[in-house]
Amino acid sequence: MFTTKAIRFEQNGRVFYTTAIPANKLVELTKVDVWDPEKPKQGYQRAPSEARKRSIARYIKRDDAILPVGGLVNARPEAERDDEPQYGSVLHFEPDSGDGEISFGTLTIPDEAVPLYIVDMQHRIGGFEVALEENPELGNFPLVVTIADGLSRLEEIDQFDLINTTQKKIRTDLARRLKVIQAQDLDIRLELDKKGKLWEAKGPVIADILNKSPGVWFHKILPPNKSRKDMPTMIVRETSFVTSLKPILQTPYFLRQKEEHSAELIRRYWEAIRKVFPEPFENPSDHVIQKTPGVFAFHKIAPEVFELAREKGEVSENILFDILVNLRNIDDGSYFWNKENEEGAAQYGSMKGFSILASILRQYLPTVDVT
Repeated sequence: MFTTKAIRFEQNGRVFYTTAIPANKLVELTKVDVWDPEKPKQGYQRAPSEARKRSIARYIKRDDAILPVGGLVNARPEAERDDEPQYGSVLHFEPDSGDGEISFGTLTIPDEAVPLYIVDMQHRIGGFEVALEENPELGNFPLVVTIADGLSRLEEIDQFDLINTTQKKIRTDLARRLKVIQAQDLDIRLELDKKGKLWEAKGPVIADILNKSPGVWFHKILPPNKSRKDMPTMIVRETSFVTSLKPILQTPYFLRQKEEHSAELIRRYWEAIRKVFPEPFENPSDHVIQKTPGVFAFHKIAPEVFELAREKGEVSENILFDILVNLRNIDDGSYFWNKENEEGAAQYGSMKGFSILASILRQYLPTVDVT
């Protein structure tokens, strides 16, 4: 049991406490929910970087070190999911002053509420864990932290996703992997669908199928917790590939498809692209057609291509090729995709650039026959 002074506040019914806890105690109370495919119940975060932990540890040991910005941890409810969540029921709080949604008082973290799961600040806490091995006196350093009282695991993952996609450039492929697992529950699948996030659960499944099946993407999509050093044939990271699928997977046509069917349609699409531009696929590392510029741009125009194919009555490789074949007329043909071509696709290396590249490709698509 641990007791501290804290500020209690609520946001849309969720209960939070902001406080400062000595570093050694926070190390003791917290845990990172790390992805481990060998475990029956996987986490959603990648393992903390030892290099980043050591870097923070070096900073902490400086006489002028400060870390005033807080992180977020969660005291999970005992049940994985509850039809009527009881927010504010995991921890204990005795108010001293204040009323309404904000108050000051004494917060008690009971033993059964430990560990608190780290949503944001794993490397700061990890840095102290390293530093304390050399200098235990640093354990009194107060760390600001906000403790969520009773967020479900899915809400916790959503917060991790929100923080790391809007405030930092950290890959969230493992959080999406956990959404895949949770989406097997029909109620959670419906909840994800209502939030417009079902595509995030379907995307990794489709990427897995493409990565393991003969075709354009066979052993080309780098899975979570792997590096290109470990898997040199990989061209694009799963997190980028899945994100690029969003325009496709949010269309009504694909919302109705099973993941296996969606993967097959996307496989046919890329086989048709390979027929249009065979050379870049023979040397993918020297071209950007299977890297983020090509992947994002082709997936942005894919809904239009699939609709054109459906109008022709069949979404086959041959029909898709007939729709895409005029892309051969693009400036410099296959050389357009060469990474050394500064005037080609390689110059479009940002989200804005992907949209521009998609617009260039779109000019070569057939017009719709309204008759």
